[in-house]
Amino acid sequence: MVFLATLIGFLLGFPDIVIALYAAFLTGAMVGIILILRRKKSLKAHIPFGPFLIIGYGITIMWGEQILQIWRLLW
Repeated sequence: MVFLATLIGFLLGFPDIVIALYAAFLTGAMVGIILILRRKKSLKAHIPFGPFLIIGYGITIMWGEQILQIWRLLW
């Protein structure tokens, strides 16, 4: 996973890597909460983070510039 995160960081650069990681954390958290609520996973279960890094990368590639513009308007 560290290799994947490093590779994505080199491909995207700053500040796009921040968007990708934030999107990965959000999607991972949402999926984790859904799995716990549906009793498919327990609180102590491990969920692989690699697929969520790929999802965050895809979100950043498709909508990164728009997300960055919104982010700059909010700050």
